[in-house]
Amino acid sequence: MLRRLPIARIGILALLMALLLSVHLSARKPWFDERAQAAPVVLSDDEPEKPSTGEPPLPDTPPSDNPSPMPVHDALPIIDVQSSIRVFLPLIVRPIPPLPDDWLGRVNGYRLRAGVPPVTEDATLNDNCWQHARYMAENNHITHNQNPSLPYASPEGQICAQKGNAWLGQGTAWQPRDAIDGWMGSVGHRLWLLYPTTPTFGFGFYQNSQRSAAGLDVLSRVRFNNDAAYAGWPVRYPAPDQTDVPATRYPITLHWPYFDQKPVLTGVSLRALPGTTLTHTATTDLPVGHRGIAITPNQNLPANATIEVTVTGTYKGQPFSFTWQFRTGGS
Repeated sequence: MLRRLPIARIGILALLMALLLSVHLSARKPWFDERAQAAPVVLSDDEPEKPSTGEPPLPDTPPSDNPSPMPVHDALPIIDVQSSIRVFLPLIVRPIPPLPDDWLGRVNGYRLRAGVPPVTEDATLNDNCWQHARYMAENNHITHNQNPSLPYASPEGQICAQKGNAWLGQGTAWQPRDAIDGWMGSVGHRLWLLYPTTPTFGFGFYQNSQRSAAGLDVLSRVRFNNDAAYAGWPVRYPAPDQTDVPATRYPITLHWPYFDQKPVLTGVSLRALPGTTLTHTATTDLPVGHRGIAITPNQNLPANATIEVTVTGTYKGQPFSFTWQFRTGGS
């Protein structure tokens, strides 16, 4: 019994040290968060006849000085990194349904993966966008401003033209899901599609014998007044722990409220684990004045790889540091 006592003491001491270390690490903010994730498919930049998404729309409604609060139930927390300690853990994936083919299910599938609230549809906005899709397909012209002298121009279609994402593809093999995927692969369009304080979209899809077109009204019902109350800024995509991200030059984005300050970017790291550095470009000069950061790989992301992103900078004078991982699908 006495001979075993030192061993027992050593065991108890080791247990106490492990508990103290656990408490110490739990007091630090983790460098990742747990978001379940996705399988978007978008056309490569090298696709010879890929559809055009034109330019995203430009909002004209700044928020008032007295924003009304917006209850947020579905937003996932954004975790910032203050510690220099980095612990490499496997991706933690929660089951997420595959992306549906219908436009609203697909939009909300992407929004779920980004951790932002879902949207509803509006029949009037849907019809407006159908009229604009018809205008673009029949006139073979992608635009945010209809010409009243051309066939199928209408005041209703003009609403969607000025308030919505636009898409035009040659041929009739395209489906609504292709338009949604195309917008997700385009930085400016993606940021409107994932804007967290927009509760309602409208969508229209139209085909003739030669081409297909789509419009997505992303601005008619946007609630910029609720931006200050939303707790999930910045919205990141691909999101932490997302899986099956396209193995293309898929852009990585972070974005903040539209009518606010631009972030100041001080550092970006992009690599395929365990340690292959991926060359890239990074900018805060985003389409139509979005406030955020876009990171674009110089080459296709490697297939079936875990990609780690680290972004540091300041926003409204406060430092931030984000590190997260996602995984690509097959090539």
